[in-house]
Amino acid sequence: MKKIILLFVLISTLITSCTSDDDGARPIDMEDPIIATWKTTQAFRNGEEAILGPCYLEETIVFTDDGKFMRSAYEIEDGNCGEEYINTGMWENLGNGRYKITRDNSLADPTEGTFTFSGNTMTIVTNDQLGEFREVLTRV
Repeated sequence: MKKIILLFVLISTLITSCTSDDDGARPIDMEDPIIATWKTTQAFRNGEEAILGPCYLEETIVFTDDGKFMRSAYEIEDGNCGEEYINTGMWENLGNGRYKITRDNSLADPTEGTFTFSGNTMTIVTNDQLGEFREVLTRV
């Protein structure tokens, strides 16, 4: 089940495509609220909450001030959560709560979504052919 949820989340973020009419990279605001280390606490597909396994809840996403990100994914190995892979790439603040995520070594188009911040919580909303995906993360 955990593999299905992880695959579901990965596919939803990889498949979402977008275009941008931005003619150049925007400077990264050093005070951008995305810059932190985050852990997923909840996920929803079309309004229904997904059941997240313990290893999924161990995953972290690190957004750095140089426009890079790194997401560590975990899988149960011998009864413990062990790192399965690391997903890296670039992030860009498009303004008005919109961000674009471009993964390294990926054939998928960049993902664009709406990010909202409230205290130590970040909510990401993306849309793809399966509908809306919402992920709630907490700053660690």
